[in-house]
Amino acid sequence: MTQDQDAFEARCREALRARADAVDGRASSRLNQARQAALAELVCAAGSRPFRVPGIWLPAGTLAAAAVLVMAVWIARPVSAPAVPLAEVTALEDAEILSSNEGPELYADDADFYDWVGDDNAGGTG
Repeated sequence: MTQDQDAFEARCREALRARADAVDGRASSRLNQARQAALAELVCAAGSRPFRVPGIWLPAGTLAAAAVLVMAVWIARPVSAPAVPLAEVTALEDAEILSSNEGPELYADDADFYDWVGDDNAGGTG
């Protein structure tokens, strides 16, 4: 702080004390009674305030509600077989064909069909 600010604060402090000392006893008593009444009303209002959840119960209640919600969603979900992507199904079928003991003669009966499928896929419309 600068010297000017210190001097200003000192003058203000002196002026406030002089005004407080100039208040007569009757006005001082009324101000004191008003102050006490305001403090009593504040304490009364704080005692009758609505219910407040104590510190630990709020996070615990939130966690319990989340757990109940998760369990309800988990129990209510439809039971179905897990979805297998088409690419995996095709790969499994190819692996079964390659690992089988049957030769390509198995497909010789319907060679025209396989030629047609090959031509269709080569055209890029598939």
